[in-house]
Amino acid sequence: MNKPKIMIFVSALIGLSAILLFSVNTYAEFSLSATPYEGGFDLRYGKVDPRLGCINKELSIRITSDIGKQYRLVQNILDPLSTPEGNSIPRDSFVVYGIRGTNKFGTLASQEISANPGRQIIYTSNQAGSSDSFTLVYGLTLPQDIPAGSYRGRMSFSIEAVDSSQAPAVVILNVFAEVEVVSAIQIKTVAGSKNILLKADKQDEDASSVVFNIIGGSFGQFRIIQVVSEQPVSSENQQLDWESINFSGSGAQKGMVINQSTALSNRQQIIYTSSPQGEADNFVIKYSAGDLLKQKSGIYRTKIKYILEGVNSVQPSLLDTLWLELDNPRVFELSVTPEVGGSIRFQDLKPLAPPKIQEVLLEVKSNIGKQYQVTQNMRGSLTNKEGKQLPSENFTIREEALDTKGVLKFSQKAQVKDGQSVLFISDKFGSPDKFKVIYELSLPRDIFPGDYSTNFSYTVNEI
Repeated sequence: MNKPKIMIFVSALIGLSAILLFSVNTYAEFSLSATPYEGGFDLRYGKVDPRLGCINKELSIRITSDIGKQYRLVQNILDPLSTPEGNSIPRDSFVVYGIRGTNKFGTLASQEISANPGRQIIYTSNQAGSSDSFTLVYGLTLPQDIPAGSYRGRMSFSIEAVDSSQAPAVVILNVFAEVEVVSAIQIKTVAGSKNILLKADKQDEDASSVVFNIIGGSFGQFRIIQVVSEQPVSSENQQLDWESINFSGSGAQKGMVINQSTALSNRQQIIYTSSPQGEADNFVIKYSAGDLLKQKSGIYRTKIKYILEGVNSVQPSLLDTLWLELDNPRVFELSVTPEVGGSIRFQDLKPLAPPKIQEVLLEVKSNIGKQYQVTQNMRGSLTNKEGKQLPSENFTIREEALDTKGVLKFSQKAQVKDGQSVLFISDKFGSPDKFKVIYELSLPRDIFPGDYSTNFSYTVNEI
């Protein structure tokens, strides 16, 4: 009588086991996790300085699926990074890409794309819908003029089965970035120096151009003022005229920079005025040498101070000080027009013909600051190729002033003498000067026709 009861009890156990096995198999797994590489449950950039460039954070994605269907991972920016005050990070500043090779099966978007609001497919599984894992990189690059503040955003990840009624699995991730904008104005030459170098004979733009890089935007409206308290002076204590150095600006995008050539001055000079918000900006001030012919040769130096002055602030502050150096090389030269080529020549002379006249322009360029004289040297009488000479009394000289500052020695007509003759003596400052020399040859009745010439030269010498 007991055996049937045992058989019924065993049969009941077998049936219950079958029901349990059937129940387990009906619950398929389709899950997703998104874990920052640094741990936690949020993507945190911490304190960010725009000057640091792009900052990357890695995110590990793990997908488990046994539904046997292909699926996709979809990213959606729910709330773009922004502050409670309404400041937002530009769309192109937040990007994402997958690290190639970190996935095993499907197709991962490995090209960098902007993480914009809306659906973006990041990963597509293989046809079998195999479980997979991979690494995403989120890059944050902040513009230089971004306002400081706490930026917060949200994004979601969802895995969606293709051609299946399987419900999506969704994970939501918060994103945080604490933007610290360090307001600063960097000042240096294009060459990277704190010394502005000018040369009278050769301009080096990298050494003579100063770059102003305005970082951040928390100054409010402001001005940058240039102050040169000491006139440029040489080692010989010779001062350089203010007009000998000019400057002008270019390149400002947000504010206004002085854009006309302006002479250096001992007065305060506003070189830049920012936008009303004092936004980040950059510009260049280019310095150049003016007319230095009247300036004594030497190396001249001074200091230029750059002052920051807030429009609504009483107290100005010193930004930086740069040295300015101008090299004015020695110039002491004589030019002759037309060039006589070491001789003076009269051609096709005939008896009783009208007098022959030749004019020569002499110009002295000098910055040595010393008195000088110009001399001529005639070596022998005017002679033709047969050796016949013209009487010396027939050859005369006269000089004309051309805004001449020095003293002409032949303001009246005089005979040209063989050997050296002083034509001109400069003023006591050795100023640059120019004048005209007029040579006249009267032709005697008994002249032998032809061409006549003699060796002729000019020199300039310190006195």
